Amino acid sequence: MAKGKNGKISGLVIILLNVLAIVVIGTILVLVTFKWIKSYTLHGQYITVPDVSGMYEEEAKQALAAIGLKYEVLDYKYDKMMVEGGVIEQKPKPGAFVKDGRKVYLTLNSGKEPMKTIPDLADNSSLRAAESRLQAAGFKLAPTVYIDGDLDWVYEIRYQGEPIDAGTEIPEGSTLTIVVGNGTPVEVIEDVDSTAIIDADFFE
Repeated sequence: MAKGKNGKISGLVIILLNVLAIVVIGTILVLVTFKWIKSYTLHGQYITVPDVSGMYEEEAKQALAAIGLKYEVLDYKYDKMMVEGGVIEQKPKPGAFVKDGRKVYLTLNSGKEPMKTIPDLADNSSLRAAESRLQAAGFKLAPTVYIDGDLDWVYEIRYQGEPIDAGTEIPEGSTLTIVVGNGTPVEVIEDVDSTAIIDADFFE
C-alpha cells in the first residue's frame, strides 16, 4: 500500500513539475516575443518631425536625414510669397511624433504661376453663363459694367481695364470685368457718303 501511495505521489509531482515547466517556458516565450516586437517596431522610440517649411529641397533633405528621417516630394504648387523650390507644406506636420526612417512628404513651390485661358464669351453668352464659366476657370469677377445693348448679353470681357480676346492666357485668379447690355436698344445711325453725286433730275 505504501509503495502504491508513493507511486501516486511521485506521478503527481512529475505532473506538477511538467505543468510548472510549461508555465515557465510559456512565460519566457511571451517575454521574449514582446521584447522582440518592442525592438522591431521601436516601441516607445519616437522622433519629433522638424519644421522644414520655407527651406529649399536640399536643405530640408539634410535636416530630415540628420535625425533619421527620409523625404519624398509629393506635389508642386505655386506661392508668390515664397522662393522657387521652397517647401510649402509637409506631412506629417511639424511637431508630430514618428518612428525612425519614416518618410516626410513635401510640397514644393513650382515658381511658375499657373495660367488660364479666356473662354469664348463675348457676343456668345449671357451674363449668368459667363459668370459661371469664368469662376469655374478660377477667375475672380469685378462688378459688372453695363452699356446700351441687349439685356444681360455679354459684349466684352475686360482684363486690367482693356478688352481681352478669347483664347488669351492670363494668370489664374486674375480679376475680370464682364461688360453686358442694360436693355436699352442701341441706336444705329447710318453714315451718309458726302462724296456721292446726286443727279439733279432726282429732285424733279
